[in-house]
Amino acid sequence: MNAFLEEEIYIEQPLGYVEVDNKGKVYKLKKSLYGLKQTLRAWITRIDRYFQENRFEKCPYEHAMYVKKEADGSTLFACLYVDDLIFTDNNPTMFEDFKKSMV
Repeated sequence: MNAFLEEEIYIEQPLGYVEVDNKGKVYKLKKSLYGLKQTLRAWITRIDRYFQENRFEKCPYEHAMYVKKEADGSTLFACLYVDDLIFTDNNPTMFEDFKKSMV
């Protein structure tokens, strides 16, 4: 999860990663961690912003589906499920470009 957090979150130093000189201190997170309650919301906010900036339209009937239509008839469908993304289209170049942008 590479989403940024909207609030300040601190965690204890994990076992095996405790700094000897800073035993009683905590870490302030810069990005979300897997397992946090805020992670899903932060991820959805980030991916939704990406889709909007790249001319995707959110499906009015299925809020987890985005569609991008080009003038030449190329269409790309992207569906979100928690932290997974499924996508397909009718143009191999558009497909590859989208796949590269998700890395």
